[in-house]
Amino acid sequence: MSLRFEPFYEEYLKKLAAYSFAQALIYTDQATVAPKKGVPFSSDQMSILGQEEFKLANDPEMVAKIEEYQKRLPEGSLERKEVDMRVNDLAHTKNVPADVYGGFIQARNKAGYIWHEAKEKNDYELFKPYLKDLMSRSIEFMKYSPKYNGNNLYDVFLDAYEPEMTEAKYDAFFDVIKEELVPFIARVQKEGRPINDSMMSKTFDVKRQEQFMNTIMDYLQVDRDRVALGTTEHPFTNFLSHNDMRITTHYYPDRFLSAILSTVHEYGHALYGLQMDEQFEGTALNTNVGSGAHESQSRFLENHIGRSRAFWQANYDELIRQFPEFKDVSLDELVDQINVSRPGLIRTEADELTYPLHILIRYEIEKDMAEGKIDYDKLPEIWADKYEQYLGVRPHTYSEGVLQDVHWSDGYLGYFPTYALGSAYAAQLYRQMEKEIDVEEALRTGHMETITGWLKENVHHYAGSMTMAEIVEKVSGEPFDPHYYTDYLKEKYSKLYALDEQ
Repeated sequence: MSLRFEPFYEEYLKKLAAYSFAQALIYTDQATVAPKKGVPFSSDQMSILGQEEFKLANDPEMVAKIEEYQKRLPEGSLERKEVDMRVNDLAHTKNVPADVYGGFIQARNKAGYIWHEAKEKNDYELFKPYLKDLMSRSIEFMKYSPKYNGNNLYDVFLDAYEPEMTEAKYDAFFDVIKEELVPFIARVQKEGRPINDSMMSKTFDVKRQEQFMNTIMDYLQVDRDRVALGTTEHPFTNFLSHNDMRITTHYYPDRFLSAILSTVHEYGHALYGLQMDEQFEGTALNTNVGSGAHESQSRFLENHIGRSRAFWQANYDELIRQFPEFKDVSLDELVDQINVSRPGLIRTEADELTYPLHILIRYEIEKDMAEGKIDYDKLPEIWADKYEQYLGVRPHTYSEGVLQDVHWSDGYLGYFPTYALGSAYAAQLYRQMEKEIDVEEALRTGHMETITGWLKENVHHYAGSMTMAEIVEKVSGEPFDPHYYTDYLKEKYSKLYALDEQ
């Protein structure tokens, strides 16, 4: 059964979707194939489109009409849930002056363009004024939200990326991470058996890596008529439509595993979009899926699938055929190397165990950003100090430090914590999946559809009609509990590093 809306609302959704599509297409083009000298012009066009979309979405007459329409829809219907979401979104933006929004969009587009150049040149000073301006404008923008009460600004940012999440809830979540994982990571580094992962840093031609990526995508049963893979500096996924998902990756000659896991990660995002109920296309029920929900699926595929022994057992022979250099590496040794834990500087290259500490560092910095307490002159030093505190490593360049992530250049304050939260959601969902289907057998025999089918039935098709916390509770029969995540990591890495045998 398709959603049915009054004609004025249907037309409203279609126009908003058209603006959104155009901006997403420009962004994807900029980040993948567009010539650098053309980016400033296309950024200006995207700013104009963004401002026009904002005017259309927040037209006072239209907002009033939607609010009246909301009252006529029956409680409990999906149509009512969609319009409720839309009205809630409009409450955040309808009081924002057009010039404030326009300034934010322009600052975001400039910052995104400059970040790429600054990272390439290892030049934080180049990026600093754009970052500072963008964060100032982001804060100004968010203060118009009805959820802002004068002293909870970071809560407003956090809620925008994962509904109902607050700083207090994240503090409690990260307290569990620190209590359970910080001492365990130290024990792994001190007492764990040595694992030689030298093959992961050997140089492999990018063209060969691209060919092997086709093998991985075929194994994952990626529908090439609906999913396109490109390359970019910082991998991302863009959801142009239900049948048009753009995923990206980045190939490093000396980081064999990087492109594979980033592609599997981004396909997790795309798969979510592909398997949402198609009737939600173009609605808030489709677009308002929380970032924590989305990261739960990307991290699910990356870690529980892409790092698993069964996944590599199925792809081992083809790996040896395409990369004979691995012929003396047994399957067990390969899996050990893929899962080795070693504190490092780069979040996207982090192993599964230390990854949440990378997010903790960003979370602590963001709290001060939202409160206006960050000294942007000292931000690289603050970043480096926290890496030394939590992971025992210190960046020597800006590119491997504060410039490594694209998120702040997009104005995404409040997004980072969802990576760790999503990982924790994934662990609890995976525990339930294991009870209902033989995951390892499906992976060993190449029946990825068994896994994606379970995800569609139990998670994906709901889209934004349920929060991920609600889905986790519905699927597992109990509320979300971060200890499923920490217990999973401790169990996995105790076995990998033979800690239980000592």
